[in-house]
Amino acid sequence: MDQKFGAFVYGWRNVVNGKMYIGFKLSSDIYVRYEFSSEDEELREAWSLGLLRRSILFTGSRSDAITMERKLLKYADARRNENWYNKSNGGGAGIRDYHTITDEEAKVGIDWINGIDPQKEKKDLFEMVDEDLVRDIWESVKNGDYEVKEISVEEIKTYEHNQVRLVMIDHNHVKNIAEKMRDNPAEARQQVSPIVVIVYPDGRKVIADGNHTSYAIAEAGWTSSPVIFINSSDFKDNQSNIDKFGIIANYNPKLKKPNSSQDAQRAIINLYYNNLKDLDDDSLTLLQSEKFQDSVQDTLYPEWTRSQISANLKSAIVRIRNDVAAANMNFQTYSQPDRDKIMKKMEKENIERRYVSITSGASYNSGVGAIMNGMAQDDKEFGTILIHHAGIHEYDSWSDSEEKLKKVLDHFDLHDKINYRVLDPFMKEV
Repeated sequence: MDQKFGAFVYGWRNVVNGKMYIGFKLSSDIYVRYEFSSEDEELREAWSLGLLRRSILFTGSRSDAITMERKLLKYADARRNENWYNKSNGGGAGIRDYHTITDEEAKVGIDWINGIDPQKEKKDLFEMVDEDLVRDIWESVKNGDYEVKEISVEEIKTYEHNQVRLVMIDHNHVKNIAEKMRDNPAEARQQVSPIVVIVYPDGRKVIADGNHTSYAIAEAGWTSSPVIFINSSDFKDNQSNIDKFGIIANYNPKLKKPNSSQDAQRAIINLYYNNLKDLDDDSLTLLQSEKFQDSVQDTLYPEWTRSQISANLKSAIVRIRNDVAAANMNFQTYSQPDRDKIMKKMEKENIERRYVSITSGASYNSGVGAIMNGMAQDDKEFGTILIHHAGIHEYDSWSDSEEKLKKVLDHFDLHDKINYRVLDPFMKEV
């Protein structure tokens, strides 16, 4: 694209029926809040339902853009084609002979007409969210630039939910909203923000803002609710931009559950999985890099404080490492019921011993104290520490932890009375 331009040509494609529209706009900002000038009712209805995906097909001068629009519409003969919303093949002041534009120069637009969307521009690896774009869309939603549709509760129930919280749904909060909706529906309609639904290229509809509201309206007995539909192309088809929108919306609540500190953990996890997971190496270098941490801080502030972000960053990294280890190495952890079952079996096999379960990271400290206390309480001469790894980070550090455990047992001359057993995280035994 021309880096210095005063106009652009855009195309809208209906994700359901494939119908198209091409137009041009005098602006150097391709994300200016502008849809089209057409008054075609079918086109406007499709846009208001989020069914239109926008692609930028050309940038240049006004004369270049209006001539390119003409070139592409003539190529498709749009005004005679039932698969088009355009009622004419373009034209206007400043237009040149469209034959002066070659098919090669119009390739992006011609490919788009033939069903091939323009390639996305490459971005810096750690520029995971387009902050300005997302906030512009949020302001447009607040200002009423997107049409609000009244949609039946039964249809809303079919929509998927985008998870930007650590815990998806707070049922107590749903109950509180529903009670207000039942007590005074008229007032509640003034307080409840429209549910915002993103429409994806495959036609999926996913709630980006209003997950609690979507459950509350059903519980309250409402038959319909206001909904705003936005096509994912408005967000550059970037899931992190969509997640950020949901975070900002929660940060500006009406009858909503605001972001919690722990929700920052889910936001961090989403940023990594949406942007870096497929590019990272086996050692998760990108995940653990300072640049990722800096980018997370810049992306999630001010919806969370910087201290909240830092506090959740370590936990998020641990969870991601565990998930990757589980997927790639069959790494498994042991739940409390798992460990209880194993210990009961061990106690049946040797009633003379006292058993305690502890994580490997705490084995040389709390583990030794717990087994000695248990032996004293139950008057047992021998004890066994059942050790499990709480996560891949503890497994990686086990050699150091085991060395410390051995030193404690040596120091108090406990080897003859206390032993330990490590549960295998790769061949889970239950």
